Amino acid sequence: MSGLVYLVLSLTILYLALLFAEKKRADADRDKLSHVVYVNGTRGKSSVSRLIDAGLRAGGFKVFCKTTGTLPMTIGVDGVERPINRRGKANIKEQLAIMHQAASQGADILVAECMAVAPDLQYISQHKMVRADIGVITNVRLDHTEEMGETLDEICLSLCSTVPKDGVMFTAESDRAELIAQKTAEMNSRFVQAIPDDKLPQDIDFSENVALALAVCQHLGVSGEAALNGMRNFRRDPYALSLFTLSNGALFINGLSINDPDSSEKVWRMLRQKHDLSNKRLILIINNRPDRGYRTEHMLLLAQRLAPDEVWLMGANRGLMERKLKKFEKQPVIKQFAKASQLPLEQPDADNVIFAAGNIANEGQPLIERVKKEGKPYVS
Repeated sequence: MSGLVYLVLSLTILYLALLFAEKKRADADRDKLSHVVYVNGTRGKSSVSRLIDAGLRAGGFKVFCKTTGTLPMTIGVDGVERPINRRGKANIKEQLAIMHQAASQGADILVAECMAVAPDLQYISQHKMVRADIGVITNVRLDHTEEMGETLDEICLSLCSTVPKDGVMFTAESDRAELIAQKTAEMNSRFVQAIPDDKLPQDIDFSENVALALAVCQHLGVSGEAALNGMRNFRRDPYALSLFTLSNGALFINGLSINDPDSSEKVWRMLRQKHDLSNKRLILIINNRPDRGYRTEHMLLLAQRLAPDEVWLMGANRGLMERKLKKFEKQPVIKQFAKASQLPLEQPDADNVIFAAGNIANEGQPLIERVKKEGKPYVS
């Protein structure tokens, strides 16, 4: 046997041995966990994961939680929140390490946010890795169209890649609930649609998120009262939706973590009604990521729907967006900024509201850190 053949054979045997050891450890870790709750969907995954975590802890469970929102984080069984330090790009094998941490800490339940976007990777992460018995799809919105499909039905089917086999599937989605129920039945799982009602507290989070988390907690034996008490103190994602009053009186709305046009529009209209903003002058900040070209089109759609008085452009494709914005029937005032530090946040007065949308990446985080420093949390 030549040296090269021997080397290739040895490396192959070593690789197979490592795969076997990895699978054996993953099986042992999963056996130690009573339940795994796997949270998928377009928007609100981090919030719903954190709400479920808080509700289950209030019910006496030892919970390990992992979210991949604006910053990937874990919440250990001890309740301490820790950032995930990644080497290189995100990889779904991270879920195996998370499951090992949960098992090592003696968790009863792992609550994990799905980090995969491509349907095949979503399927692998669920059915070959975490093997959750409880699945969650928060909602189905227009996002990640390059990976999951151009239509909402295609996106819904992609998200259904994480429907558990012989488990329970929860969703707060309404328009495509029937399609999710169909895919759930195909996996021999039980389908539960969480529908918010007027009795839910309005001061925790969006009613759909609260209803969904509450349904999961009650399924696992936590009373509604205990779960809601826990959720009232849940840890929000560091860059989640938030409101601030700026130095000259303008209201600043941080919607950078929302991303898709449908959810961004829904949030804006909800806040406009709740805080009586109809007569305010609207400044729309759009921060685009360079690696998500389709979101440029999505943010143009948002600008068209919201019809702002001004648009402040940051991030990628600013020139392209300006050219297209100039073709709108109601053309806004358009300004471009390379850095968050350049935005004239001190100029707009109390007759203005600034709504930041697009993405938290790159200059998004410095912008919110600046707003936190220069402004004050808004209290209605």
